[in-house]
Amino acid sequence: MPSLPHQSKFHIESLETLSLFADLFSAWLQSGDVVALNGDLGAGKTTLTQQIGRALDLKESVSSPTFVLMNEYRSGRYPIVHVDLYRLGEEKAASLAEELFAVIDEGRALVLVEWACYGSFLEPVLSASIQIDYAENEAEGRLITLSAARPLLPAFADWDGKLP
Repeated sequence: MPSLPHQSKFHIESLETLSLFADLFSAWLQSGDVVALNGDLGAGKTTLTQQIGRALDLKESVSSPTFVLMNEYRSGRYPIVHVDLYRLGEEKAASLAEELFAVIDEGRALVLVEWACYGSFLEPVLSASIQIDYAENEAEGRLITLSAARPLLPAFADWDGKLP
């Protein structure tokens, strides 16, 4: 994924701190943003997407689009398109590019792409990239690296990862 100029790292200890991260990140997001979500299997990409949906007032349940490739949700502040490139892999992910760019070019939806590492065609349009890694020696801990095309909110710099 490309090197985006604004970067921060966050230690996530629990679902509650992931929820807090999603609240802050969702306040930064705009309709039309494209966000890459990468990390190992089970690292929390779909869980983060669910928390972002909650923060953006989605009424629908967010589920993994691994087998359908793309889910669309319209009940929140703005539409969310949730994509998963895992089953396609790097060789076949480009087959989804035309349909995905039609959504991106429309500019009304937030596009969240799991396994975006397989979609290098997305690099020029990314607003942010999130890498989720397992924290060493922690059963539930995660390390999130957030890279963004525009400056992050000041609250990110002030956030120490603790619940208020």
